[in-house]
Amino acid sequence: MVRATLTLLLTVAVVSAIDIREDPPVASRPASGDVTGRITPAGKIAEIYAVSRVTLKRYKPTRFDKKTGQFRFKNLPGDAIYDVGILTKDSERIEGIDLSWHEARLQRLAAIRRKQLKLPAEQGREFTQKDADELIKYVKDLKDFCNVRRVLYIKGTGLRATMLAETMRVREVHAQRGDEVIWRMELWYFRYRYGGWERVGNVERLLERRRIQSSEWKAITLVYYPALSAYVNEKGRAGPVKFTIPKRFDLARGRLAGTNPVQKTKPIIIGLTATTRPTTQATRPAE
Repeated sequence: MVRATLTLLLTVAVVSAIDIREDPPVASRPASGDVTGRITPAGKIAEIYAVSRVTLKRYKPTRFDKKTGQFRFKNLPGDAIYDVGILTKDSERIEGIDLSWHEARLQRLAAIRRKQLKLPAEQGREFTQKDADELIKYVKDLKDFCNVRRVLYIKGTGLRATMLAETMRVREVHAQRGDEVIWRMELWYFRYRYGGWERVGNVERLLERRRIQSSEWKAITLVYYPALSAYVNEKGRAGPVKFTIPKRFDLARGRLAGTNPVQKTKPIIIGLTATTRPTTQATRPAE
């Protein structure tokens, strides 16, 4: 009994001598920052706003000049992307579109930690037209509640891809009232594994969902332009947003009033390797 007591006391003494420390944070807390810019022609604008696709929080501008179109959103949380939205005087909606990976912030923190530990960067791969075609085929072959589907955007970053898809149900549904349609705009996420692409489950982001009469739906114009997205970095800095409202909107970028549900448009592909020509260029931030 005495020996056991002495052994316990020695063990406690050794343990108490150990200096237990927590690892320092991988990165410092991001600073808040402002998103500024200019949208022209200012005379078409009825309202502007900013939205985070991650938190779904919507922000009002702290300043908006109705004559010049210059605006400012102050003190937005850093290391985050914000999509600027425009409501025109003709009730048209134009929004930025955050096509980053659903865990983009964790990816950036992981890259910092790898560098701290002197580990090699994550292995990547090229994103080719063949990859984009495989993702488009997935949507074409999909069988689910919706009977109309259209791919608007695909952004590939090698092992990962983000898709903006429009889906609709125009057939009869339960408890249907009149000529109803169910319409959605969603962000889907895909991962390249074992030689092919798979959709990541339960992480999709619903941007728009309406169950309305067909006549009401046909009055809607909603288009997405990556140029209206802004990244506030960890130091609270963001490049200015500069955007000119087009005289005519591109149907490939969303939905235009007066159009029929089924539309054959070519998806806008971002991130193709240099061996293939991209349809459009990616905007900040680079992942």
